[in-house]
Amino acid sequence: MAKQLTKLIVFLTSFAFSQQVDSLNNSNPPLKSIESKVVEISATLTLGENRPSAFKLSLFSRISPSEVLISRMFFPGDTIQVILPEDILSEDTLGNVATIEPIGGSYEKLYRLFTKSSERIDLGNFKIEIKSDIIKLSIVDGIERSPIPVASLKLFYDGKIIFSGKTDSMGYRRLRVPVNRDSLIPVSLRIDTGGSYPVWQENLEVPKGSSSKEIKLYKLQLDRGESIYKIVKDLSPFRKGPENGSETLFFLNTGDLIAVNKVAGDRMFGKVRIDLYEKQSFNYFEGWVLTKHAELVKDQLRVKIENNK
Repeated sequence: MAKQLTKLIVFLTSFAFSQQVDSLNNSNPPLKSIESKVVEISATLTLGENRPSAFKLSLFSRISPSEVLISRMFFPGDTIQVILPEDILSEDTLGNVATIEPIGGSYEKLYRLFTKSSERIDLGNFKIEIKSDIIKLSIVDGIERSPIPVASLKLFYDGKIIFSGKTDSMGYRRLRVPVNRDSLIPVSLRIDTGGSYPVWQENLEVPKGSSSKEIKLYKLQLDRGESIYKIVKDLSPFRKGPENGSETLFFLNTGDLIAVNKVAGDRMFGKVRIDLYEKQSFNYFEGWVLTKHAELVKDQLRVKIENNK
């Protein structure tokens, strides 16, 4: 009897234990593995004539620039690409910053803001630039003080064009002048408005770092019956008289303007404005130029005309 009672107690204990285990198993379903999402971040480079030996890509949050998320070195020909956990990027719009730092030369460090997105982020193209001094240039009408848009600009250094571009709708343009230049060789700027104003050309003083400069242009004043022509050939003689062998007053270059009031055969008579004293004043000179060396400026509606009284 005692033996049977012992077996019954063991059976009941085992049954109760198994029920408890089943209850625990039912209340705690298997945990699923959690995988962190990743994002692929890529960029491309435009080198031009520049030849850095390597590039360092760094990513960080815009509000925490000291906490670099990743910094990786690449070499010319490498694909610029990194993979990061998506959740470490800032959720803010344009809340993340990518920098490209060229190694092995005097080059600008490039910055790009970007917004977090899923799977893939294309940072776009980074154009490698030589480290430069910056001139924030504004070109305005000297009388009306209005901006002069779409003016053609060329920067010259040591006989070469180091910049070519146009002003924007507000007459503004940033000029970049390489820092690794000989300070004894001047940097000159040429401004051509296509005939609206006389061509402006002068050596520039280029301060270190970033600076601002405003240039005032003045329209060529016309008398009644005059029309503006633009010189189309460099070193075109501007002569005192119409006859062959007449004294050459000076030479005109492409883009120079002449206010013409008389045409005689293959020659035109008119006046040219010459800027004096670092363009603080000017004077007019009259003379003759060959017709084949000039062409009529089509848009003359914007030129202020002074009528003879």
